[in-house]
Amino acid sequence: MKMSGRLAQLDVWLLSGAAQQAKRLLCDELDRTGLRMQHYRVMAGLAELGECTQAELGRALELDAGNLVALLGDLERENAVTREPDPANRRRNLVRCTPQGRRLFRRMDEAVGRADETMFASFSAEERDQFHMLLARLVTEPG
Repeated sequence: MKMSGRLAQLDVWLLSGAAQQAKRLLCDELDRTGLRMQHYRVMAGLAELGECTQAELGRALELDAGNLVALLGDLERENAVTREPDPANRRRNLVRCTPQGRRLFRRMDEAVGRADETMFASFSAEERDQFHMLLARLVTEPG
């Protein structure tokens, strides 16, 4: 994206353009796995949480229950996750990653890594670390 004048002076505008570029790279890489960014989000959540209830997963990922149900349905069709009633409370579902799901997550994780490397190829290791620290601060500290 080429910008000049006023837009090139606005950090928020530049960041928006960078976010669009990052999303495009990420989507292109994940398309090769047959899944989307939100599927990766769910699989990454399961990788961190392990077996958990569907509600716990939704809260941790800040995903609407309806969206999570649809994403889990997609992942079940890929044999990546299972949902079974919780023996302690039959009204809740336990979500588990399957061996196929772990393999799929590794492929997705590699795709995300490629997008990350492409996006930041022009940065030195020090610049990348500094950018990461600043970006993390932007998204974790209230404006």
